[in-house]
Order: sequence, then C-alpha cells, then structure tokens
Amino acid sequence: MTTADRLAAARAAQDAAAREHQEQRALRDRHVTSATADATESLHRDAATHGRYLTRAQDLQRRHREAGGWLTEKAMTDRTHTIDLTPPADRPPDEPTPPTPGHPIRPGRFDDHDFANNTWMVD
Repeated sequence: MTTADRLAAARAAQDAAAREHQEQRALRDRHVTSATADATESLHRDAATHGRYLTRAQDLQRRHREAGGWLTEKAMTDRTHTIDLTPPADRPPDEPTPPTPGHPIRPGRFDDHDFANNTWMVD
C-alpha cells in the first residue's frame, strides 16, 4: 500500500466520521426541537390547570377570611340564605321567647355553675 492509498483511506475514514458526526448532531437537534415543543405544550396545558387551582385556593382563602377564621364546611358553602335570629316585630321585647322543642323550661335564674341538670353528668 502506497502513501497515496493510505492518505485516501485516512481521508475516507475522516469523511465518514465527519458525516456520522453531522448525522448525530442533526438527530440530536431534532430530539431537542421535539422535546422543546412537547415541554411548551405541556406547560401551556399545565398553566390552565394551575390557574384553576390558584383561583380555587384564592376563593377558599377569601371565604376563610369572610367566615371570621372558621374554616368549616358550613362556612365555606355558598349560602343562598342566612338565618334570621331577631325576634318577630309583632311580639313585645319583654315577652319571653318560647322554649325550643325538646328542651325543658328551667325555673328561676340560670346558674352557670349548676351542672346537676346536664345529662352528661354521671351519678
């Protein structure tokens, strides 16, 4: 094998290596472009989900503030009505309110320290 043949073989091997390197670079660039497009699409899709989550979290925080710090299910529901605890206008204010059903009328003055009438007391 002559020097010219060895030089031609070396140049052919170098050209083959350069061509393979260019093909690998092109393949890598296609993968990067594809991954970037997929990631962008995924971010846009997730942004909508995160936006809904953020809106819900802000709504819960607003309701928590409006409920006075009581984060309960009753306080969190959208209320269509409120309970009116004011006495009716046709009853005089000095008239006692009627007892609630199931609760006996206590005679006399109520004593905060008298626990004898509680059902949870054990003899």
